[in-house]
Order: sequence, then structure tokens, then C-alpha cells
Amino acid sequence: MNKTALTLLLVASLILNAYLLATRGSEDMSADSTETIEEPSTARVAAFIESGAEYPFIRVVDGDTVVVGVNGTSEYVRLIGIDSPEPNDPGGPQCYAQEATDHMVELAQTGTVVLVTDDSQGTRDTYGRLLAYVELTDGTDLGERMLRDGYAREFTYDRPYDRRDTYLTAENEALENEAGLWASETCAQ
Repeated sequence: MNKTALTLLLVASLILNAYLLATRGSEDMSADSTETIEEPSTARVAAFIESGAEYPFIRVVDGDTVVVGVNGTSEYVRLIGIDSPEPNDPGGPQCYAQEATDHMVELAQTGTVVLVTDDSQGTRDTYGRLLAYVELTDGTDLGERMLRDGYAREFTYDRPYDRRDTYLTAENEALENEAGLWASETCAQ
């Protein structure tokens, strides 16, 4: 797609989003209607999350990003400390991206997750996604599991995060065991 077509597509998308937001405010909501969760928006300036609180799990985006319900809206949440191959990379899907995404789907089959923030990392990344550790209600740390199972690499963005040592240990175990993307038959080598 050329640059002009991409720009036109972006402008049309922005206009459609503005229209949808404007008409949403004028909808007649009945008293007995169930709460709806809006589609994710990376344009939000802030969303309050209580570290350690449970939130409704909505869906997996890829191996290091999920969508979670926060205060009646949905938010993209980027898992702190991991990086998985990208299925939607501009150059095409990265090697092992589908496997990483599928593994996150397997792990996160739950109705509720716990978001834990880390003061060393800030609230949002450069794409507007919330930054948090994502845990299952049984205490399973999804980032650590993705590393230990070999579906992600440890990722320190700017400065070390609280769980870095644990995450590096998990990644080293995956390397030693040639698990997931570290297996000799994958493209990681």
C-alpha cells in the first residue's frame, strides 16, 4: 500500500472513530442493559488501575500484549519484561509469532487476570498501552511462563524492572532446554 493510500485510510479511520464516539454518547441505554466494554483505545491519556486487583480478561493480541477490561473500557496491556515475535510486523509476521500468540491464548484462557504495576516502568509505553505484569488468579505470572516455555525473550526497555532476575532465570532455562523459539529447528538460531 502506498503512502497516500495509507494516509487516506488513517484519516477515514479517525473520522469513523470520531463519529462512533460522538454517537455513542447519544445512545439510549436502558436501565436493565448489561455493561458493555468499549474497544481498546491507545489514545487515552490515563486509566487508573489498582496494582494487584483483578480485571476481566478480554483477548490476546499477541505473545506480549493482551486486552483487559478497565473501568468499563478495554485497554491494551503490554506485559513488562518480555518481547515475543510480532505477528503484525510491518515486514510481515516474524518467525515463531503465531506459536507465541497461540501459547499466550492457551495460558490466558480465563475470565479474570490480575494486573501488577511496576513503578520503575511508568504507566504506559510509547504506543499508549498500559504496562503491567499480568497474572492469573492462581498467581501464575504470564510473562515468566512465556519466557520459561520459550515463547518470548527477556526485554529490558529503559531501566531494570522488579522481576528482571526471575525473568532472566526463566529465559536461561528455556535456552538450556531448547524450548520453544530456542529449539534448534526454529528460526531463532
